[in-house]
Amino acid sequence: MTNISGPALGQFAPPKPGVFARAEDQQRARLLTTRCADVDVGRGCYRYDGRLIREYPCTYHIQTNVIGSLPTDQCYKMEMSRRYRGVWVDEFEGQRFIPENTSPPEWPRTDPKSPGWRERFEQARLATIWFNTSRVKFDQRTRQRGGKWFIEFFGRKTLYSGAYGHLGMSGQEIIVDRVILLRECPKTGVCR
Repeated sequence: MTNISGPALGQFAPPKPGVFARAEDQQRARLLTTRCADVDVGRGCYRYDGRLIREYPCTYHIQTNVIGSLPTDQCYKMEMSRRYRGVWVDEFEGQRFIPENTSPPEWPRTDPKSPGWRERFEQARLATIWFNTSRVKFDQRTRQRGGKWFIEFFGRKTLYSGAYGHLGMSGQEIIVDRVILLRECPKTGVCR
């Protein structure tokens, strides 16, 4: 695949058109593997550094050579809002949610060249849930990175698996709409 934007395309298969909320982005997904021609510039393709590049779904041009992307819930189809409970792992570049009564996924610890490593990696990635708290405000205490928090909230999860969060390392994303309960987990023991 050449002349395609979107960092995830180097690692993952092109996204299925049906995961996108807008018809325009569904069409962009269908065209991702189609080469751009000069007549396509401004209509699904752009020129950068002398090359023609296909526009990735949910992206837009902020200014020349600067591309932005839509928020997750405007880009992807989402489940209806519902109540969740579990543990929020708040780390630098790693916001994860582990639903109550589940365990975090087991990431492979062997050499990446060993048999079955890629399959175990992909299973763990798909089981990881990126936790988007950008729309709720917390006091200063909760913004200390590296913490674990028991949280109960209303939120919306992506309808389809994909490449969400930092570097696409999560198979799902949940957007927190309203926090009901938040308490810091103990340093040792079970977090409830």
